[in-house]
Amino acid sequence: MKNKIKIKKAFQMKKYLIAVFLILIITITGCDYFENSDTLNTASLEVNLTGLPAIPDTMTFVCWYAQDNTKFKPIRAFNLDADANGNIYFKSEQPLGHLTNAQILKVTVDRKAAINDSNFTFSSARVILSGRIKNANCTFDVGERAEQMNNISAVYTLSTPTNGTGTDELSGVWFIDSLLTAAAPVAGLKLPALYSGLRYEGWVEINGTYVSTGRFSNPKAADLFKGYSSTSAGYPFPGEDFLLNAPAGLTFPTDLSGQKVLVSLEWNNGKTSGNSPAIVLFSATVPNSAQSGVSYLMQRQNNSVPNGTAVIKVDLFE
Repeated sequence: MKNKIKIKKAFQMKKYLIAVFLILIITITGCDYFENSDTLNTASLEVNLTGLPAIPDTMTFVCWYAQDNTKFKPIRAFNLDADANGNIYFKSEQPLGHLTNAQILKVTVDRKAAINDSNFTFSSARVILSGRIKNANCTFDVGERAEQMNNISAVYTLSTPTNGTGTDELSGVWFIDSLLTAAAPVAGLKLPALYSGLRYEGWVEINGTYVSTGRFSNPKAADLFKGYSSTSAGYPFPGEDFLLNAPAGLTFPTDLSGQKVLVSLEWNNGKTSGNSPAIVLFSATVPNSAQSGVSYLMQRQNNSVPNGTAVIKVDLFE
């Protein structure tokens, strides 16, 4: 019986010494031990993306990882299309050394035809999601201050500044506040800055037809579109007068009473306006008794903006 106890203790001590020996090797030689051994020496990158915007069939989503922002030398992790719900799931095993220094993950929208070109490279202008890896985990967001998405708001005001005051005032929508109570209008949209691959866009829905007020990235500055406005200056905020160049089936000027106003999130395809909203963030129905110069509150419609998570898992032993 004593011999059995001694053998058991000796075996346990042997296991302990082996474990200590391995820890010492790892501590002294770092990854060199695993790169020159018969261990698995692999790492898996697992990515889940949700709520991605709809893009043309000629485009696809590309995920990149790199060491840091200051010396960003990206390595392409994958290029995949999203499913019908805007979701992507990816998992791949890669050599350990490829992921040990990864600190940042970014998602871009790129042309499929360009992916295999020798000159195909990462561009920050196409980024829609980004995240920093911490403790082998990463959370993707639409902007550097994406937590502000939890505290966003929107109001709009009916007015037509581009044809002077007092004329067709119910035929224009501007995302401004305090037109009647302040010396000058202030921003009506409280929204965070986005990465370059995304844009906000304002809309009116007139008798079932979507009409854009223009795309923008800064809610405190004018948008990129003024195709329906007249010749005078508009407010220095997103918005549009609907006075000229009415789309087929519509007549401008119009009366927006009873119609809908929306704010959406769009993939930045380089255009100043779109044909229909993608991810609606805010919506409101203009009161039938609407008044010009009065600020009306919009309701949050979509709490799920593009986002995602990633995890890096390291396998050292079978």
